[in-house]
Amino acid sequence: MAKGNSIIVTPEPKGWFSECTISGTPVPGTCMEIVPSTAPVGGRFSYRARSLADGVQGPIIILLEDLLQGKVKSDAYANGDRGFIYFPVNGEEFNMAIRDPAGTGTAGVENIGDQLQVDGATGMLQAATQSPSGTALATPFTLLERGGVDETTTYHRHCRYNAN
Repeated sequence: MAKGNSIIVTPEPKGWFSECTISGTPVPGTCMEIVPSTAPVGGRFSYRARSLADGVQGPIIILLEDLLQGKVKSDAYANGDRGFIYFPVNGEEFNMAIRDPAGTGTAGVENIGDQLQVDGATGMLQAATQSPSGTALATPFTLLERGGVDETTTYHRHCRYNAN
């Protein structure tokens, strides 16, 4: 569903925009991280989908759509592409990429107010879980729209960034 056609929903974003070189094939709305021990390419650092363990606290860097090439939020980047990233400020709203949940249930990614964490395998958002020790993990996003999950591919949902 999402709200509007762009990743950034907030009318006057206050965060920081930057460019990067893409590593992998992430879709806009994915949380990214700098590729360690990699020199800049053309003055731009390489970024990949975030790979920290599920729900571990870390910096939030959001991959934006490539408006210079006429791309939309559902168009994935290719490895080596020039990419556009955004460092958000608490309270801003985005259309974030949501990971298709395993199985047939959608618990935790269907109701307004659901808390979302970053998936360690894809950098997309997923339903919040707990660590094996039972402690809650970081949930930097809140879902702001209601909707079931019937898609079998990546989809975007309206979310608010809560900071870490």
